[in-house]
Amino acid sequence: MPVFANPLALWALLGIPIVLGIHFLQRRSRRVKVTTLFLLQQLQRESEQGNRIERLRSSIPLWLQLLMVLLFTWLLAAPSWTRKDAVYRIAIVLDSSASMQAFRPEAETAVQAFLRKALPLGSQFELALLGTDSSSSNLYYGDSSTALLEAMPQWQPLLGTHDFSPALRSARSLVGPEGAVLLVTDHVPAAEWPFEAKTLSIGHSLPNVGWAGLSVEEKDGQWFWRALVTNYGSGPQMRDWQVTVDGASAPPSKLALAPRETRTLSGPFPEKTRDGGLQLVLTADAFSLDDQMPLLRPQPKSLALHLPASGKDENSREITALFRKFAHVSSASQAGKADVRVIVWPPSIALEPDQNACVFSASSRDANAPTLRGQIVTEAHPLVEGLNWQSLLVRESMVVPGDPRDRVLLWQGTRPLISLRETPSGARQLFCHFDLVTSNALKLPAVAVLLHRFLETLRRDKIEEEQGNYDLRQRLHIAHRAGNDTAPLGLKTSTGESESVPLHQTHLLRAPARPSFFEVSQNGQMLLRGAAHFADTREADLSLAGPFDETSSLNVRQTESLLETDPNRQLWSLCLLVLLLSSWWWGRGRNLARPAAATPGKPASV
Repeated sequence: MPVFANPLALWALLGIPIVLGIHFLQRRSRRVKVTTLFLLQQLQRESEQGNRIERLRSSIPLWLQLLMVLLFTWLLAAPSWTRKDAVYRIAIVLDSSASMQAFRPEAETAVQAFLRKALPLGSQFELALLGTDSSSSNLYYGDSSTALLEAMPQWQPLLGTHDFSPALRSARSLVGPEGAVLLVTDHVPAAEWPFEAKTLSIGHSLPNVGWAGLSVEEKDGQWFWRALVTNYGSGPQMRDWQVTVDGASAPPSKLALAPRETRTLSGPFPEKTRDGGLQLVLTADAFSLDDQMPLLRPQPKSLALHLPASGKDENSREITALFRKFAHVSSASQAGKADVRVIVWPPSIALEPDQNACVFSASSRDANAPTLRGQIVTEAHPLVEGLNWQSLLVRESMVVPGDPRDRVLLWQGTRPLISLRETPSGARQLFCHFDLVTSNALKLPAVAVLLHRFLETLRRDKIEEEQGNYDLRQRLHIAHRAGNDTAPLGLKTSTGESESVPLHQTHLLRAPARPSFFEVSQNGQMLLRGAAHFADTREADLSLAGPFDETSSLNVRQTESLLETDPNRQLWSLCLLVLLLSSWWWGRGRNLARPAAATPGKPASV
C-alpha cells in the first residue's frame, strides 16, 4: 500500500466531478443554412434551448481530461512504497536513574505499546534494548519483540544523576543513521537529546518521603546516630518509622511532615548489638530505595606508631605530642612491629627500606642559624594539593640524605623542604628537611593536613578489618593480599546476594546497589563490614516527573527512511503533457471539422 508524502493533494480528485459537470452541459443549437440536405448528417445534435443538463455522452476529450486529473493528483500526492529490503531498526534506551524504580510498571507497558505500534506486520526489524548505565552490557539485540520484552526484568535503574550521552551514542551505532533511537525516562527533557534520540516520558508527580542523609558521632564513649528524613511532595505526609536491631523492631512512631520539610531524627546505638549495627525503617511508598537506612558504628583501621622517646629533646617531645593528636592511632613499643616509624634524623635504629616512616631533621646546634630565603614552590602531588606554604619560616639545618627515588614536594629556592620516597617494597617514607622547633611549621595548618593525608594513605593500604557506612554503589578501596595463588575477594550482602571478585577487578568493586549490610572477605579473613544506604536526594524527588511523548515523530522518521519514491514519476509527467496536448488537438480538430455557414439566398435551411 503506498504512502503519500502530500495526502492533502488528494483533494485534487474533486476535478473529476467538475469535468463531468462540464460535459453534462450541452450548447444551444443555432441555424445553419446549407445547400443540400445530405450535409445534415454531419451536424452535431445540440440543445435546442441553450445550455442545459442532458445525459452524459462518452467522448475522447472526456476520458482524456479525466485521466489528466488522475495523473495530476498522483504526481502531487508523491506516493512512495516500502522497500523490499527494508529493515526497521529501533533501539530503546531505558533511563537507569534510581527514580525510574517508581515507574517501572509504566515503563514496561509503554515499551510494549510502542513496539506494537511501531513494527508493521510482516516486516523485518532489528531491535536493541539497553540502559543508560554505560558499565553494563546491552540487555537485548535481535529481531524478536517478545524476547525484548522478556529481557526487560534485567534492567536495574539504580544509578544517581548521570550523563545519557554514552548510551545514546551506543544506541545510534547499533541502528545506524536511518534507525530510530527512543529514550524512555520519567522527566520532560530540558533540551533535545544528542544523536537524534526522541523521548518517551512515562513519569508523573508522586509524593515521596525518605531518608536523606546520616552522620555518626561519638560523645563521652557513647555512639549516636543522626538521620535526615525529607518530604519531597507538595502536600503534608504522615509516616511510621522504627528502629530494627538484630531482627527485632522497636514500636513504630508517628511522623508528620509538612510539604518540602526536612526533619532530623537521632538516637544512641544500642550497647549490645551484632557488629554495632541497626536499621531505620519508614513506611513503604512508591520509591522504596530510601525507605530503609542500615547503619554501623564506624571502626577505621588503627595505625601503630613507633614514636621517638619524648624525653630525649624538645624536638622529639613536640613531634610525639603532634602525632598523638591524630585519631585511630596507637603506640608500638618495637619499631619492627609498627605500621609507621616516626624518626628524628639520625635515628638510633636504622631505617629499613620496607618500613613506612615520617622522618624529621634534628634540632640545629646553631641557635642563630639564618632563616632560609627564596621562593617557596609546591610540586603537583595529592599530599600537598591545595595547601598554603607561603608563610612557612625555617632556619638552616641538616638535610636528610637524599635518594634518587625521592620526589621533592616542597622547595624553597633550590633547597628541598619536604620529599617523599617510595621504596621497591611498596613502603612510603616522608622526609621533612627542617627543624620543627625553630620553625613556625607547628603553627601552620598545612603541616597537620600533610601528615594526616600521609597517614590516611598508609591506613588505606593496611590489610586489616574495618567497618563503615557507604552510599549505594560507592566505589570501595579494599586493601588485600595479591599474588598468583591468592584467593579472590568475596562480597556478601544481608539480602542474600553474593559475588566473587577476581583480583584484577578489585579496583571496580562497589558497595551494593540496594540498601543492605555487606561484608568483603578474602580466604576467610574479614576485610570490610559495611552498610549501604541511599543518599541521592535529586533522584528521590519525584514531584517534577511528567509525561512527554515524541514517538509519533519517531515513527514518521523511521518510515520515511525506509520508503522509495515512484520510479515512473518522470514518465507520468510526460504522459500528463501528452494528454494535455491530445485534448487540445482533439478539440481544435472538431472545431475545424464543423461545416461553414451557407451563402444567404440559397435554398435549404435548417
